[in-house]
Amino acid sequence: MPKVSRLRLLRAGSIPFIKPQPGEQPAGRLASSLEVPSVRKVVIDGRILGYRYGGIATYARQLALRIPRLTSNLNLSIALRRQVLEFADRSLQTLTPPHHRFERELFGLEITARQPDLVHSVDYVTPVARGPKTVATVHDLAFLDHPELVTADSYAYYSQIHDALPTTDRVIAVSPATRDRLIERFNLQPERVTMIPNGYDDATFQPEVCNDMRLIGERSPFLARAIRDERPIVLAVGTVEPRKRYEILVDALENHRAEICRLAGTEPVVVIAGQSGWLSDELVARMRHQATQGRLVWIRDCVNDELAALYRQAKLLVMPSIDEGFGLPVLEAMASGTPSLVANTGALPWLVADSGFIEDTDVASAWAEKIGMILADNEVRQLRGKRGISRAATFTWDETARQTAKLYEEVMNER
Repeated sequence: MPKVSRLRLLRAGSIPFIKPQPGEQPAGRLASSLEVPSVRKVVIDGRILGYRYGGIATYARQLALRIPRLTSNLNLSIALRRQVLEFADRSLQTLTPPHHRFERELFGLEITARQPDLVHSVDYVTPVARGPKTVATVHDLAFLDHPELVTADSYAYYSQIHDALPTTDRVIAVSPATRDRLIERFNLQPERVTMIPNGYDDATFQPEVCNDMRLIGERSPFLARAIRDERPIVLAVGTVEPRKRYEILVDALENHRAEICRLAGTEPVVVIAGQSGWLSDELVARMRHQATQGRLVWIRDCVNDELAALYRQAKLLVMPSIDEGFGLPVLEAMASGTPSLVANTGALPWLVADSGFIEDTDVASAWAEKIGMILADNEVRQLRGKRGISRAATFTWDETARQTAKLYEEVMNER
């Protein structure tokens, strides 16, 4: 990435100077006392909240909601580019959009002007900021291991991790798999990488049915009819992009539907809940064709209540991803009592443990066969679902927030 003078960016009008808010210390001014303040300022970079649902956006939102409830030692703000009403009382409005070409420098200028004690970058890359301690969360390294699966712009953004990590005070990895890959790939000292797993919203994702058919019927009358007709639902949750390998599901529908129906004893409906992502045009066209055949339903913008209803009504969640640093939909499905069939990649085998099913290949016929067999075996499927509820209870967003707030304190206390 080219080196860019901060002064040149300011003179070019890329970003105006930001005056410190009342009570904030201007950039570059030394504190009058060396005493550690009792309440310290932390900024979570939540700019992605204005652009995306799920995934990293969910992670940022849950931390920003829960950390202030758990501790009074932190004055926490969330940096936003677009307004998010639930954070209106403690948002820090910024001008730099996420994944901007010069994001580290521009967002760094904005952070420097605010002078927090710590900034947490939830999307891999920390800003070039003078003063605050820095924490970055790395969710996976799929963009490095499989650069062909992302756009050139996305690769350019995420590749900044090479420049950012050496100056980042602490790195959060969301699973043992991600932690181990980080240490190996970047030769990091193990003590600089802290494993803090994601959680799930236990108020939303639970096995008890609550207005499921009404919610589903309002979104898709066809899907509600399919459920009433006892057609099993096979669910996939996540952005439609190459890394998710949804083409395996579409291949199974196009070429192996008869085998699935024979094994399951009925014809399932595949539901994909997720926004359209990069490099997905061809797959989206195939998905839409399957939808016209009554075999697939695509729900692009799924709110949490709708998603919870889908998890509960599904017989199986399927995640054939080429890599997952955690696999949040798997955890949410487990909490809802629905087992998952996952690829033997990344953190997925660790997350499902003995509560799900694992497929070692990326062959559509093998996935079709396993889907059909799982749908046919109610007893095993229900047993795995009960195990999933127990395992999911060990992962909560409150615990994620508690461990993250503890890490903030540790980092700010380091000299």
